[in-house]
Amino acid sequence: MAEPFVIETRGEVLDLQAERECAIALLTGPPPPGARALLEEARTRSRETEAALARALAETGAQLAALRRGGETIVSKGQVPGDALSLLSPADRLGLVGEDRETAQKCLADAIYFESRGEPVRGQIAVAQVVVNRVFSGYYPTTVCGVVYQNAHRRLACQFTFACDGIPDKITEPDAWERAKTIARETLDGKYWLSDVGKATHYHAYWVRPRWVRTMHKLDKIGVHTFYRPRNWGDGAAQPAWGDAELNVAPAEKL
Repeated sequence: MAEPFVIETRGEVLDLQAERECAIALLTGPPPPGARALLEEARTRSRETEAALARALAETGAQLAALRRGGETIVSKGQVPGDALSLLSPADRLGLVGEDRETAQKCLADAIYFESRGEPVRGQIAVAQVVVNRVFSGYYPTTVCGVVYQNAHRRLACQFTFACDGIPDKITEPDAWERAKTIARETLDGKYWLSDVGKATHYHAYWVRPRWVRTMHKLDKIGVHTFYRPRNWGDGAAQPAWGDAELNVAPAEKL
């Protein structure tokens, strides 16, 4: 008889040979005493081991991303390092390092500054959150710059008006620009998350009434902007969230 093939992962053992023998017994004749129970037990161990492997792979990914950032990890309130998926910031998920990171951060800061520099800090964070939500939504470009400058060549028919209104994008308020850069950096690092804005992908100012509002679920209103998500897109539960509003947004008010 062949030796059992055993996979050991973090103290959990999966006996594939036992599962196979039990399954054959159930299919080819009267099962020996306890065979069905043994099969169910083996299947349970298999599922548990698969979950353990998934956790290990996710933790390894988070650790590698942390090393790229210089050894730092981001842990939100109530989370522990073993919960690896919760540690993945937008920058981690997008693999943003070096020049790619700088480019994405600049594009996000552009959107924050030109779309919302006159808004309260929460409103500026909300605009950044919408941009990143779009990146992960599956309905827009998969890069920050791609989202911000989508259709920028079409005058007054792009996604963010500043990108296609024909007005030169000049920085005239240095303090506001520095704030926008900080919010962009911290958002990509997963330090800001507004739960009321959630997975919003759209917003508009109170002085306009776009036709698409009729198809939207309203999520929040901050300053002059109201934030939405299309009803037929669902709640976005399968898309990533990051940060902790109670822990991380309050310090942003100091910006």
